[in-house]
Amino acid sequence: MFRFNRKKSIILLICALFFIIIPIVKNETRLIEKKIQSHKSQILRLEKNLLEARLEFQYLASPEVLTSKVNENIDLKYKNLKFSQIYLNLEDFIKKQKKITKFSINEK
Repeated sequence: MFRFNRKKSIILLICALFFIIIPIVKNETRLIEKKIQSHKSQILRLEKNLLEARLEFQYLASPEVLTSKVNENIDLKYKNLKFSQIYLNLEDFIKKQKKITKFSINEK
């Protein structure tokens, strides 16, 4: 009889221990997974920045590329914007767009 109660108490103790340890381990695992995910997103962002930096370096490091681009675009005639083409706020732009739209519809 003494052994039977001892077996029950050992099993009960083990079960209670598992009920305490399992949620702790589960929470720690979840926290580690969150950290891993944040590190992965940070790595992806840094890799993207590195790729852009390498591309800029390759493009800007060769003077031949720059001189060829300047020579290609030097014949363009750049025009300044008229003051009426600059919109001070979104409402002005929308009003102008409505005028253009109404004008085009009536023209047809």
